[in-house]
Amino acid sequence: MPDSGPDQARLEAQVFEHLGGTIDYCAHPAGIAHVIPTGTHLTVALDPKLGPNHRLSQHCLEALLPTIYTGTDEDPEGPGSAVGVRLRGIDADGLHLGLADTNARVTLAGPSQAEWTTALANHRARCRESHLIPLWDTPGLSEPERRYLDGDPAWWKEQADTAWLASGLLRRIALFHTVTKPYCVRYWRHGLGWRFELRYEHGLTVEHNTLIASLTHPKWGMPLQVKRDHCSCKPCACDGGAERNCWFTLEMPDGQGEVGMHFRRARADFDASGTYERLVTAGANARWLEQVLPAHHSRLSLRTRLTTGELV
Repeated sequence: MPDSGPDQARLEAQVFEHLGGTIDYCAHPAGIAHVIPTGTHLTVALDPKLGPNHRLSQHCLEALLPTIYTGTDEDPEGPGSAVGVRLRGIDADGLHLGLADTNARVTLAGPSQAEWTTALANHRARCRESHLIPLWDTPGLSEPERRYLDGDPAWWKEQADTAWLASGLLRRIALFHTVTKPYCVRYWRHGLGWRFELRYEHGLTVEHNTLIASLTHPKWGMPLQVKRDHCSCKPCACDGGAERNCWFTLEMPDGQGEVGMHFRRARADFDASGTYERLVTAGANARWLEQVLPAHHSRLSLRTRLTTGELV
């Protein structure tokens, strides 16, 4: 896994944070189907949909492209969305993002060139209606962004120094979909670190040790160490089918921050049918659904076969 340089890590950290670790259910964690990393560039292939009703392309533009509010209803607290992120262009490869005053590059792939172009035009129109001035077209930092960053320079320097963590997590996002099989992954910033919540159907093996070993692998992983853990995975049914929870904390070098991971396995009577339907409409792969929500997948398959007359 190639490491990113400092500027590249800062841009990737912005993408990781603002893309949406707490968004509605997608076919993959944070709506990322896969990534293609190099030392100086990252391609992020997106899922088509955000939940059952929204396009992920629209969400990305709203979450990542900075604006400043100029209306009179309220005083602006600062630029909205990802400060310093710049739109570098749209072509057949996707939507190209940069970071002001740097050569860092991230390409958001998946949606077609036509979809990105239409989504951007619609986003500009919504900005005008909402008294928002786009800041994403200027090559360098805009004055509102500069004032915002100057308001707490120590905090922003700390974020820049620890951007490698978010960059590394983004480049390894597939681990949350492959070596372990939660039906939902959520994450959010916690100080200079991050918090993750992974949800599993009752009865499944959580495989948290495999995930943590992959994230901390001495060659392919990141310099993180397990600081503390609590595991309630029990091989028996002595708890009456109650929810089970495991917590792990991975510490960054020199105690700069940490990654908290909460693994939740649902209680025996938890009804995930609504979640299953939302994942289906979001485009989740049937084979993957069979692995992460096997009970619901089996019931749906049986109902489908009965409806089509395959079973009599």
